[in-house]
Amino acid sequence: MSREELSGVAIPSLDAGTVFDVTVEDGVFARIEPTGARRGHEDELWPGYTETHAHVSLPANWDDTADDPRIVALQYVYHGVTHVVDMFGFPLVADAWAAGRAASAVPYPEIVHCGYAVTATTNAAGLTGHGVEFPAPVYMIATEADLEHAIRSNVERGGTFLKVMFTDGTEQPDSPVKFSRLSRRVLEFTARIAATRGLTAVIDCNTLQETRWAYECGFRLFAHSVRDRTLDAADWKEFEGARFVSTLAGLRPMVMTGEEFAAEYGREGFAETQDLRNLEFARTIEKPYGIEFGCQETRTAALADMRRNALATLEQGRLLIGTDSGNTGAYHGYSFLSELGLLRGDDASLDERLRHQATVGGRRYFDELSGDKRGVHPLSVGEAATYNLHAQGRPLSALPLRTVVRGVPVDRQAVARTIAELRAAGAGRKEER
Repeated sequence: MSREELSGVAIPSLDAGTVFDVTVEDGVFARIEPTGARRGHEDELWPGYTETHAHVSLPANWDDTADDPRIVALQYVYHGVTHVVDMFGFPLVADAWAAGRAASAVPYPEIVHCGYAVTATTNAAGLTGHGVEFPAPVYMIATEADLEHAIRSNVERGGTFLKVMFTDGTEQPDSPVKFSRLSRRVLEFTARIAATRGLTAVIDCNTLQETRWAYECGFRLFAHSVRDRTLDAADWKEFEGARFVSTLAGLRPMVMTGEEFAAEYGREGFAETQDLRNLEFARTIEKPYGIEFGCQETRTAALADMRRNALATLEQGRLLIGTDSGNTGAYHGYSFLSELGLLRGDDASLDERLRHQATVGGRRYFDELSGDKRGVHPLSVGEAATYNLHAQGRPLSALPLRTVVRGVPVDRQAVARTIAELRAAGAGRKEER
């Protein structure tokens, strides 16, 4: 029988003022016992991070290619991300993920996915629904029969929730429309059918108006924060019970300078887990892509609105922390720690609340989407011993001191070696999408 003892650790999500002794036996928590008052500077035990908005099948790299799913899984676990919510197209890579997990000596993160997303049909102006532009299948729906087919097919592929792509792509007032959008009738029957089937529905909106329409039709889980304005108290009253994912890291690369890229890619973990050609490419960037594509001001304003709205939902306990990783420049695992840093900014008072939402809050969301309705705290006797150990006071964007998955410690050096071996053997030779 395997056994591990952790003595005198803080567990802020259970009791911020107490230290605990913890026993792990055969991969589960066997004892979590308070032993005294916290004095400060104790290591902190938290659940593993949950990435609440990922796209495993999309290309994060600057050369528009996608990493092998086996590498993606290891990128996550290296950075302490033990649970992943995939929002788009996981069936495309599911077999490779499963095969890698079966063969891996390194623990894999748990994953829950929607199957393929649903979106609007092409409109009279020739615009397609959001999602069609990506290199992964989506279902275009216009009738209840279309949606029924999508749900049935996704369930057969292991999908446990519904992802709805609704936004027309505008980010700020007067931004150009990029995509067709589901009609209100389609929104209404989509929310109704999902509820009837017992499926949690997550919807992709950008603007306050889109969010308002979706909320009125019955949606309560939003894949992004509102980005076309900072919501005021009256706005928030309209969205009682709604939850929002942050996703700053997925948008920021468009407006970053070369100096900002150098700083962003300079943290521990990038060289060990990511394709270094991304760093080489970033050194050649002379001006932000937002300037080149005429969206620097609108994207910068959108990010500011998103952060303010995300912090408002953090205050309300309704923020879900996710990155939109898989979009260019938003890297699996690495960008999750970036997301925490972007949300925190210079406000140290946010540290514990952000860590709580990134762990306990994210895990409850993961369980909800996977159909686990027990509502058990991840750090409970009898639960799988999956956790991160953090040094008190270190930056939120820093790697955990230690990551354990189902009682198995993650050897980061071994993970980095395995990633390098997979790349050298050709598994890291990324597919053109």
